[in-house]
Amino acid sequence: MQATSRDHSHWQRYVFAMAGMATIDFCFTGAYVAISGNAHVLGRAIGLNILILILLNGIGAAILFRPVANAIQCLSSGLPAKLPSATRRLRHLHLYSTIWAFCVGLVYCAAAFGSGVFLIAPQATTTLVPTEIRVFAGFWFSFAYATHFAVYAYFAALDQTETVKRHLFENWQVRFHPGRAAIGPRLAIVFLVLTLVSSAAILLDLTLFVDIRASQGLSTQQAVMLDVIATETAAILCLFFISRTLTRPVVFLREAMRKISQGDFTARSPIASDDEIGQLAYEFNHMAAGLAEREQMRRAFERYVSRDVVELAMDRENRGDPRAAGELRFATVMFCDISDFTSLSENLAPQQVISLLNDYFDKVNAPIRDNGGIVLNYVGDALHAAFNILHDDPNHAQHAVRAALAIRHVTRITRFGGSHIMKTRIGIHSGPVVAGPVGSGDRIDFTIQGDTANLASRLENLNKETGTEILISKATRDLIGHAEGTKDDMSFIDLGTHAIRGRKSDIDLFTLGETRHLA
Repeated sequence: MQATSRDHSHWQRYVFAMAGMATIDFCFTGAYVAISGNAHVLGRAIGLNILILILLNGIGAAILFRPVANAIQCLSSGLPAKLPSATRRLRHLHLYSTIWAFCVGLVYCAAAFGSGVFLIAPQATTTLVPTEIRVFAGFWFSFAYATHFAVYAYFAALDQTETVKRHLFENWQVRFHPGRAAIGPRLAIVFLVLTLVSSAAILLDLTLFVDIRASQGLSTQQAVMLDVIATETAAILCLFFISRTLTRPVVFLREAMRKISQGDFTARSPIASDDEIGQLAYEFNHMAAGLAEREQMRRAFERYVSRDVVELAMDRENRGDPRAAGELRFATVMFCDISDFTSLSENLAPQQVISLLNDYFDKVNAPIRDNGGIVLNYVGDALHAAFNILHDDPNHAQHAVRAALAIRHVTRITRFGGSHIMKTRIGIHSGPVVAGPVGSGDRIDFTIQGDTANLASRLENLNKETGTEILISKATRDLIGHAEGTKDDMSFIDLGTHAIRGRKSDIDLFTLGETRHLA
């Protein structure tokens, strides 16, 4: 009920805004009475004001707004709405309102001046003022009044149109296309009209309308004062709505920009105006949609590779060199593989295997990430990680071993998929690598190359022969031993020298003893 009442208020606000023409006339009449002292005209003037400028004008305004009001009411009630007719009416509402206000102004002036409301002695006026002057004066006053009403209605309707467009956009995502209007010519025409009408009124009061104004109880000076007051009143009311129609769409746009800057890439600005600001809002929404798509792609990309790799790839893509030469780094490389996963997966459906691996990788990735490493890729049930690749980490060997201990702890206490125990074999080696993007023009992977990575992979596989879960090369062990405050945190077991398949020289290997879990 509250939403329905709020939606109905748009109709009321538009009707009230159009009836604001009565305010202009009240100001005109009040100024006339104050200057001339003819207070007896107030009763009849107010009567015509209420009958024509409020009632007749209000009825016409309600009819003009009916397609929009019906669409809002249907949308609020969840019923099918005739949006095309409503959007067409909103697109031209300010023009229809201008025409209607001009016509109402002519009717009001015909009734007021035709009945002699503002004449002190109508019969004397008929005798003293030539007929052609009286007819011309009637046409002129009617045109001047109607023009002031029309200019007011133009901007008042624009203001209400912007409010309704924003309401439709925010509540039902009704989108409008920007129009072709221009702010400069629109304002120039309005101020030109007001200036010309005011200047012409003053010139006529100084020449042809001296007797007409005298019959209204006004001297020439008083008539000029009334002309100035009338024009200033209309200008002030118009400027009020002009400022709103210009500044409010900018406020909408600024609010959407603020949300975008805070990471809300779903934010859009309503296209409320039909001028350059509306076109700017349209372009902003187009840009925001591109940013949202890019952010969606980035988040999807991060599900497959590290956030740091994503940022590096985007940076190189922005620089136009996605396959820049690799960088030589001294890193610690880790390979992880699940023991006997092939036999385990033989008894599971493919969907169960995928679910089990996802659960496993979620648990295993966390220690690597928390210790500053990045996961470079997955191969079946194995993963390839590295430390000190994208960000400088002088304790990369220590962090890699801490990650290995955390992974061993997690795999021992966790039932993956709810019931499965999966032990992990880990190989760690430190040495020089070349890190960088590798691939074709349409597909690139960030990886590392070099003997260090090959040896880490060999150590992971060698766990089968040594009966261990973690194998660490002497190079990594020496780096940890030289790091201050780290040697006593880990229990190393010397496994002696071992031959490595594919290598000519043997290397010294270590494993990790049972120690408290390192966070």
